Amino acid sequence: GRGTKKEIEEITQLCVDVFFNAQEDVPTNNDKKSTAPWKAVQLAYLRNYQRGDILSRNAFKKDQLVDLIVARRVYSVDESSNMNVIANKIDSADQIFNADQLPAGGDESKFYAGEIIGYCEMVEKKFGLGGNFEGDEPNDDDNEEEDDDEKEVKMEEKLRPYLGNLSVVKYARRSGVGSKLMDEGEQVVREWDAGHTEIVLQVEEDNPSAVQFYKRRGWEFVFADPTCRRYDTSGFFLKESRVTKYAMIKRLDQQIADQNGLKEANDAGESLMDKLRNSFFVSKQ
Repeated sequence: GRGTKKEIEEITQLCVDVFFNAQEDVPTNNDKKSTAPWKAVQLAYLRNYQRGDILSRNAFKKDQLVDLIVARRVYSVDESSNMNVIANKIDSADQIFNADQLPAGGDESKFYAGEIIGYCEMVEKKFGLGGNFEGDEPNDDDNEEEDDDEKEVKMEEKLRPYLGNLSVVKYARRSGVGSKLMDEGEQVVREWDAGHTEIVLQVEEDNPSAVQFYKRRGWEFVFADPTCRRYDTSGFFLKESRVTKYAMIKRLDQQIADQNGLKEANDAGESLMDKLRNSFFVSKQ
């Protein structure tokens, strides 16, 4: 789904903090980290910008395929009762992805889903991969006499699922949150049933850990775009600086993506991803 206003507020807070505001190794609930006034203004602008972008898309692009996917932190009753956390009761430990880490003999009814700790979005958008990319080769039904310019236009205008804004709070990284968010993103694309067989994303060249993370999960490098820009909050004034971004692609498993296969799985019982979607680690908003 596209998220409620409250969820969008949480999402923009998380994304801006992860991408533009250095975080502590562990969460602090009562102590707020001091931020220079000029940087606070920059961060507020970026949050408003992202919030406006999401709300504008919800208002004016209602036919666009979009899913916002979040992961939430789990608290015990005693812990959350002393915190300003708006949470939902967890009725079953099956809703908790890493339930094996709960205290021995713990009662799942004493746990609540708290704030968002991870997020990504899947959006269908136009994204070209270039004329030499093998995934864009025309099939046998295409007109063999079609000129190169027409083929290039078709490739540039192709709608593809785009994975964006994958972000996880610092203290929850390397715990499987990012991987499960991406798993759910792939499942979302299959459920769109729009004929997509691949997903694309962009990652900045100077973020090698993210590049390796994607490669380990089966993503392939397509091309580097040195003309991209990003916001820079290192100075007194917010500015845009040039950055090279890598375009990467992930091919979906055709057997799993097959509509009949999905129907049979649903008839047999709730799938693993259906369970994860309602868990604290991965829930589709």
